[in-house]
Amino acid sequence: MPLTLRDINKLLAGVELKMGMAISRGVVNLVNDSRKMQEMQITALSGEPLDEVERFQNYGLTSYPKAGAEAIVLSVNGHRSHAVAVAVDDKRYRLTGGQAGEVFLHDDQGQKIALYRDRIEVEAPKVVIKSTEARVESTTVVIQSDDVSLGATGGEKVARIGDKVLVGGVEGVIIEGSDKVTCA
Repeated sequence: MPLTLRDINKLLAGVELKMGMAISRGVVNLVNDSRKMQEMQITALSGEPLDEVERFQNYGLTSYPKAGAEAIVLSVNGHRSHAVAVAVDDKRYRLTGGQAGEVFLHDDQGQKIALYRDRIEVEAPKVVIKSTEARVESTTVVIQSDDVSLGATGGEKVARIGDKVLVGGVEGVIIEGSDKVTCA
């Protein structure tokens, strides 16, 4: 007996429902970052709460989104009980105005690392580099600061042209310096 259009629609109804539930968009309510895979509580745009949504992030990059961020959620095999977030973004803090090919790492406080077409810039109130060795290889290094500490706090003093110095018990003034190290 041949299938009628009604029979086909009946068969496809379940598939259509699963497909419609497979992809959704929602708003992040809570984030649990203590698990091996970050989990979120998300409210789908339909108003449906989704709990323990695993968040997939790119290897080597981790972020902790704020409540109110938006997510694209996939339901594995159309089952809402097994939802995963595959993308999370927050339009409140997204940087704009970049050029094709540029990359930015940023947060909600305005801190950023910007890979522009011709340079890299870091903007933050404080930058700390922890390393057993840090090397800068450049033809020119410019440091613009009112306070430069070479070594560590309480380290050896460094004198500049015009500074008073004590050499072998005799006071003097530095009148010439290095051609390689200069200050403005």
